[in-house]
Amino acid sequence: MAYIMMLPFTYTCDVSLTVYEQSKQYLEEQSDIAKQLSELAWAYKSIGKVIPTTTENLWSGHFFPWHDSWEEIQVSYNLCMLGFYKQAMTSLRGSFELGLLSVYWNLNDDGHEIIQSWLRSDENTPRFGDIWRKLEQHPNFLTYQQHHNIKQSLLNLGYLHDYVHAKGHKFSNAFGISKSNKQTFEKTAFDTWFSAYKEVVDILCSLHLVKYPTGVIRFDYSAKFGIDIPFFGGLDEFEVDRLEQVIGQAAFQIIQSIAASDSTVQNLLNWITSLPDISEAEAQTQLIEGDKSLIKAMGFNNWANMMHQSISIAGNKLSEHETAIYKQRLEHLRQWSEENGYDKPLIEGSST
Repeated sequence: MAYIMMLPFTYTCDVSLTVYEQSKQYLEEQSDIAKQLSELAWAYKSIGKVIPTTTENLWSGHFFPWHDSWEEIQVSYNLCMLGFYKQAMTSLRGSFELGLLSVYWNLNDDGHEIIQSWLRSDENTPRFGDIWRKLEQHPNFLTYQQHHNIKQSLLNLGYLHDYVHAKGHKFSNAFGISKSNKQTFEKTAFDTWFSAYKEVVDILCSLHLVKYPTGVIRFDYSAKFGIDIPFFGGLDEFEVDRLEQVIGQAAFQIIQSIAASDSTVQNLLNWITSLPDISEAEAQTQLIEGDKSLIKAMGFNNWANMMHQSISIAGNKLSEHETAIYKQRLEHLRQWSEENGYDKPLIEGSST
């Protein structure tokens, strides 16, 4: 007879599943909050792309603080949806601190070297005072601070620390609410978390863009590189538009002015501008090689269905010429798949 573990707990997974359904219903009813949640998440995900990756810093760990910060944001959201509001706020604090460290360690572009001791857990995480003293000496932050008090914005988020140590009833699992001793969906608690979530994403996006102002440049990099765009910190134009919405036009314009006087940004743009545009044939070759890798993994039919769905979502965005080029690529890949046995996924054992 199987042993059934009995625990005297009121906080259970089954209760969380009920709260999760109630949280989803709340977001369905509050479409504006749901939309903002999504836009903010995508904005912070884009921030990972503004951190340059070079042959010198590849696999060095310089990217680790942002990556862990991004994971903490996800964990925080999931905890909130399950009714663990105090823990969701604690994870938000973790995301905030790691995002701040992402800028701190890489401030002088030597993060791949100076982060090593901390990465091995041989060095304590620096305190806010030490972090700010380093940030305020950087010319970009010096300029930004003159127009926007980012130091005060950082200090304002200090209240997240109170959830870690449960500063009384308000910051406990009860969240300052008269409630039962188990997870329950609480609109007030959810909205409090959402407000903090917005603050954290806003400040972390701003911090990274001040350090990496290439992220506010609107440029069609695909015209120069096709789909093989180097990891120099540039973003797609729609990502730049989204970030402007998140941090606000006033803050965005300050960072634009910083970008205009940042020698690293301007030298990079001069180099990119001087490059010839990629030819249509070169761009198609890049796409075909990328498509072949996908087809090898998922099979031609599955890949083609995925592409058809993407084209359908795009609607009328494809021109007549683009549609013709797409159909040519599709037929080329169909023949290649049949010749090499990739009409079905590799995992089905049909390839040769």
